[in-house]
Amino acid sequence: MKFLKYTLKVLAGIIALALSLFVIMVIVPETETVKSIQPRKSTKYWKMSEGFKIAYTHLKSQDLIKKSPIVYLHGGPGGYIHSSVINALSEFTESGHDVYLYDQRGSGLSDRLEKFSDISIKKHIKDLTEIVSEKINQEKVILIGHSFGANIIAHYSVNHSDRVHKMIFSSPGELLPMRMVNKKYVDLDSVYPKPDTLKFKMVVGFVPEVDIAAIKPKSIIAGTAMLTDVKLVSDKQMDRLLNTLFTKVTKGMVCDTLNIRPEEGGAGLYAFIASNNDDVPDIRGKIKKLKIPVLVIQGQCDYVPYSYAIEYAKLYPNGNYRLIEDAGHIIVWEQEEKYIKSIKEFLK
Repeated sequence: MKFLKYTLKVLAGIIALALSLFVIMVIVPETETVKSIQPRKSTKYWKMSEGFKIAYTHLKSQDLIKKSPIVYLHGGPGGYIHSSVINALSEFTESGHDVYLYDQRGSGLSDRLEKFSDISIKKHIKDLTEIVSEKINQEKVILIGHSFGANIIAHYSVNHSDRVHKMIFSSPGELLPMRMVNKKYVDLDSVYPKPDTLKFKMVVGFVPEVDIAAIKPKSIIAGTAMLTDVKLVSDKQMDRLLNTLFTKVTKGMVCDTLNIRPEEGGAGLYAFIASNNDDVPDIRGKIKKLKIPVLVIQGQCDYVPYSYAIEYAKLYPNGNYRLIEDAGHIIVWEQEEKYIKSIKEFLK
């Protein structure tokens, strides 16, 4: 009996110690390994209908003959516009295009929002709709969606095809929701096997880094926002955590780790969690009816499977696929010239 009481006391002590350490790790501020992103000289802001601000950069056309403006959507979710992308896309201004690059709600230089439910894929689509129709207000636009951004422009296209001139899916992530048949998930690799003519290269994985970040006390507490819709940990603390994670996972974004560019501190972790936990309708049937010219670009070392990318090209009737050698998920970091050339040729 005494042994049992002693054992229970020891267990209670261990649990109390573990809880104390957990609380301390939640309370202690997250180390700022990456300096928080700061506005550039080119940074401007749109006041959205919901009252918050979205940060954007407008690169003005240098040609007297104006063509359809380009709107670029970054990846993530919870990513941001990196200066390297701004520099790369400035090339299009020489051929008559205005270029707009914006940080999605809850990330980059855009406002962090009060509630967890303020961010979702549906709201990202709503923002793009407002930006195209009211902020830019041009008859047609060219959309470039990188990684997660590909989902936003795909869902936008089925309801606003009349506003889209052409679309570029850059290193696209899997089209959401995942494809299902008879309530079972479809193995896209079996539907779209890699052709022998395309030679892909393996890259260093980064899944363990994501898993480690997910079990950190702050991440666990922040995750309760999905149920309570209350942010128990500040955006500042959570963004620092994701910025640190980004410095580690970029090794899986390139063919050669020497080509990694420094992180610029614009990550939005609540935007990452919320957007990844949103339900959207299956639009595959509607996509097959669209006439929009589409280009899908993927790097040879992309960690995203070929099947995910080629599905876009196969679904859109006017879809084309282009593989760029010696480039990873972030193509402009390693093959900027080929990337821009591919898009320019497509736009012609």
